[in-house]
Amino acid sequence: MANPQSKALITSCIRKRIGNGLDSFFWHDTWIGEVPLKVRCPRLYLIANSKNATVAENCFWDGLGWKWTLIWRRNLRPQDMVEHQALHQSLSQVHLSPQDEDSFSWSPHKKGWFSVKSFCFELAKSDAHCPNSVVPGIWRGLVPHRVEIFTWLALLRKLNTKDRLVRLGIIDVALSHCVFCNASQESCDHIFLQCPMAWSLWSWWLSVWNVHWSFPSSPREAFDQWTPPKKGRFFKKIWAASFLIIMWTLWKERNSRCFENNFSSLAQLQDLVILRLCWWIKGWDDPFPYGPNEVLIYPQCLDWSSAVSSSHIPKAPVSWSPPDPSCYKWNVDASLKLSCSKSAIRGVLRDCHGRFLCLFSSPIPFMEINHAEMFAIQRAIKLSSSIGCLSGAKMMVESDSLNAVSWCNGNADGPWNLNFVINFIRNAMRCDSGIEITYKSRESNVVADLLAKQGLSRADEFVAWL
Repeated sequence: MANPQSKALITSCIRKRIGNGLDSFFWHDTWIGEVPLKVRCPRLYLIANSKNATVAENCFWDGLGWKWTLIWRRNLRPQDMVEHQALHQSLSQVHLSPQDEDSFSWSPHKKGWFSVKSFCFELAKSDAHCPNSVVPGIWRGLVPHRVEIFTWLALLRKLNTKDRLVRLGIIDVALSHCVFCNASQESCDHIFLQCPMAWSLWSWWLSVWNVHWSFPSSPREAFDQWTPPKKGRFFKKIWAASFLIIMWTLWKERNSRCFENNFSSLAQLQDLVILRLCWWIKGWDDPFPYGPNEVLIYPQCLDWSSAVSSSHIPKAPVSWSPPDPSCYKWNVDASLKLSCSKSAIRGVLRDCHGRFLCLFSSPIPFMEINHAEMFAIQRAIKLSSSIGCLSGAKMMVESDSLNAVSWCNGNADGPWNLNFVINFIRNAMRCDSGIEITYKSRESNVVADLLAKQGLSRADEFVAWL
């Protein structure tokens, strides 16, 4: 076995279960006690006449019991007698079974049965840097599960970085340069920490919180040392999530440059870190009052407490603004809950006088928050087109997702897996010039926000025309 740690574990945990004693070495195999007899009785082993004898060759049945016949190269000395007495005391408990063959036994299992699961468990216990020690800090449900799994693999250096692909013979070493700096070979340590691009992104986040840190050489060491500089319960969650989000952002940018030839600046990556954090905060149980725009302007507002509302930004109450006469307005929203993998959409339709005309709240398959916002916009347009009196009327749809609004208006290409939703919305806007989709912060959309949270607990869709 090539791995010395695995070899040592096998050696220490494999035992010989004695039957007739013909296939077990008396001195070399672990068949009585926890270690081989040559380790347990080193003085006797040195003077043994036959060091490679089997158990059966050193004993015989005299009709009343098993007798042990050990032959020495010289007479036993007083120091030898101590080991000899202890050895014979142990051998007196051994009874061979001539009709049974010797077999192997796995000592960690109470019945001696070996399994890969048991071996991995024992190997993990003996390894100070085993994968299990990563689990408590990652699997907290603060980010989507795929991001947790990705970070776990990155900390274990199991990602398919270019240095690993070179070792596997998949790519040539000449193609293994880092896509960020083009100066070093791409590896987990380099792409996430040592590369100037990665280091600049980490330094930006640390400078936001006035933290000065000499970063370690590997992501695993960085994760172990990633302790929050502040003591608030909410901020501890922010700090834990930020590590995973920065790692994820660097990897997504790496893939974008490798496979799509799309390049983002450092400032854009910083904004992505903030936006992803704000998206996934919405899946927590904390009533965080700030939106992505406010966090982008003043990231220190993430140091927020639900117990004491110490606002870093003066917030004036935002009221709902009515549409123009002869125009109707939808306020749509989406929510998700990471802990139970649920998503929901909701919407409120009002006229220029603020009268409620329609409400909907619906559970949908679990998905990213901006994707869910797209389904909310699509549902609002479908409901409007299903009522004759609203068909052809001017219609505003307000969402608190800048991404969703941008995708609908054609300002940016949306996700490929949402093409059918994006095409439906864009076709509806082309066919009906009265449809307008705009951005509005969550604070002005309280009713839709409450309906969304209710949708998480619904089993089916709720629609009410008033």
